[in-house]
Amino acid sequence: MIDYRARLSHLYSEKGFVFSLSKKELKAKYSGAKLGIWWAFIMPALLAISINFIFTKAFKVDIPNYALFVLSAILPWLFFSQGLSEATNSFINNSSMLKQCIFSREIIPLSSILGNFLNFSFGLGVIIPVFAVFNYKILFLLPVLIISLILFLIFLWGLGLILSLMNVFYRDVSCFLSLGLMIWFWVTPIFYSPGMIAYPHRIICLINPVTYYMLTFRDLLYYGRIPWAFILIDFAIAFFTFFLGYSIFIWKEKELFKAL
Repeated sequence: MIDYRARLSHLYSEKGFVFSLSKKELKAKYSGAKLGIWWAFIMPALLAISINFIFTKAFKVDIPNYALFVLSAILPWLFFSQGLSEATNSFINNSSMLKQCIFSREIIPLSSILGNFLNFSFGLGVIIPVFAVFNYKILFLLPVLIISLILFLIFLWGLGLILSLMNVFYRDVSCFLSLGLMIWFWVTPIFYSPGMIAYPHRIICLINPVTYYMLTFRDLLYYGRIPWAFILIDFAIAFFTFFLGYSIFIWKEKELFKAL
């Protein structure tokens, strides 16, 4: 039987190493870039403005402050897609360090995700005052937003553990993921709401686990309300994915070095 408490306790004792690796990942991301970490805000803002122009002018979408509607979901989506992509390749990219150093191996995908989370947090910190100008109520919901972010992080870590291991044994996984994320983007309610899609096509959106995180962030940031039902679903998805991913990782951990 897996002693999750002992494993996580040992992992916590290595938190300094985790954060140093995460900061290293963040610095490497913007090495040589003049605007540096400001790209964490510029990229989603430009995407939101572009989507706003296309859908309000060409498709006549009638949603107030549509750019903010899109931004409330596209910012966490970019964190999700970038974090998952980098976590998937993390064991292969750090194979030499894995063989030379002694530490908890699950730190590797976690540090990739945390590096992207630091990047995402900066962009979110810049954009929250903009949301607050249009709806001041969101300032009172920041503690709930933090909880939702933690759940999203746990979900992503669990999924990252699964895909990073699969990518070691089957190197095509990262290629399929790139294609999968493009499709995943369109079936996630980022620039639309599930109510805008008729049944039975809406079912595709509703069985997508990322949907509920995007709807949670949109409710908190755009509508200024607490989506208790979505948060409960987020909680269930996060811990199911995490324990599944961690169990698979522990099961395959001994085979990791042979495959690298």
